[in-house]
Amino acid sequence: MPSAYPGLDRTAIIDFGDDGPFGPFAAELSFDSADHTVTFVVTRGSMLGKTETLPFSADEITDGIWLATWQEADLLTVVQVQDFNSGRVMSAVTTADQQFVQLNGSITLV
Repeated sequence: MPSAYPGLDRTAIIDFGDDGPFGPFAAELSFDSADHTVTFVVTRGSMLGKTETLPFSADEITDGIWLATWQEADLLTVVQVQDFNSGRVMSAVTTADQQFVQLNGSITLV
């Protein structure tokens, strides 16, 4: 039987540091099991304060490592490998203007 996504009904703090393609960037992701949505709030960087609630998908790759995906209203698409064993997150993003960027950082459940 597949494991339940560890982020459900919790908040994940992600931090991509100061030197990524978006400059400084950090966010809080809250995953709701009732309607299977993620609410994100950008907490640092040029997009500070951006927030949105939208559907997400999460699939277990192996024990403690998950693939999470969502698409934002502006068509920015996010694909993340979230490794809860090591506290690392790798993100591939296609921006609304069709730029492809990759980010690596940390993820912590609170």
